[in-house]
Amino acid sequence: MLSNIVQNHLDFIAFILALLAERFIPLISWYHPNTALNAVFSAIGKRIYKSKEPKSYQYLAAILASSLILSVILIIVVLLLEFAFYPELLAGLILYLCLESKSIDKKALRIAKLTKQNQKSTARELLKPLLAREVNRLSSAGIIKALIESLILRTARYYFVVIFIFLAFGPIAALAYRLLTLIQQAWRSDIPPNSYFLKPLKTLLFIIEYIPMRLLALTIAASRASKQSMHFIKHYGRHFYQTNTGWLLSTCSASLGVQLGGPAVYLGTRFNKMRIGTDRLPTPEDVPVIINRLNQARVFWLLVIASIEILKLI
Repeated sequence: MLSNIVQNHLDFIAFILALLAERFIPLISWYHPNTALNAVFSAIGKRIYKSKEPKSYQYLAAILASSLILSVILIIVVLLLEFAFYPELLAGLILYLCLESKSIDKKALRIAKLTKQNQKSTARELLKPLLAREVNRLSSAGIIKALIESLILRTARYYFVVIFIFLAFGPIAALAYRLLTLIQQAWRSDIPPNSYFLKPLKTLLFIIEYIPMRLLALTIAASRASKQSMHFIKHYGRHFYQTNTGWLLSTCSASLGVQLGGPAVYLGTRFNKMRIGTDRLPTPEDVPVIINRLNQARVFWLLVIASIEILKLI
């Protein structure tokens, strides 16, 4: 009886095990596959990116390069799944490798503690790998603001969106999405954010993230400061440089009662991004608060997923 239940729900068991493993035994970046992939993708980007080439070359080069990367990796993984004795467990391993949340939380809390102790130089060095923007001249408030924005967006993309795609379309789709985010992250470190070379990836990721990012934003809005959150979405989120990001930062800004967004420097060039809210600037004490808000959203959706799985048994 028990073996039949396990066999029939092995995919859900593997899903839960992947979430627990990411939460309690996350991989260190030193030996995480993403570190090696990031280096490879960055080298590919440097090889093919030509800033003086016309727009058509930028589009074509980016599309062909990302398509080639996805094709090679996904074909190998599909073949492994086809010949695996327990493909559900392999799918759980793929999900585990795609998720990234706990390690970000730990680093964010450490950066907040260093900033509170006025160790800004060390805080900036720890913050640098999390951002594509320049951090060398950030003030204490700027460090915390950039940290909170990165924490929100990374948790949304590398946890909530990954799980949404995994449950809706399967492990291959989740892996493809995660690879696209890694490619974009690797290329953004050396290429300006307004480059035509990055536009195909940005457009594709915007479409993929459209529903899950808004679901997460509405979940946070429903849990705290609902009226203010909807006001911020209307006045800021819909007019932000990227509306998926705008929705999420707007609801988090309203939930915390702090100002987010604002100008940022990328590769020596200042980009005047919209400020969200007119409240106070964030402080180190706001970092554990936003982590708690994101954890509440995480628990809510995991309960919804578990409830759906239980209903299937009835």
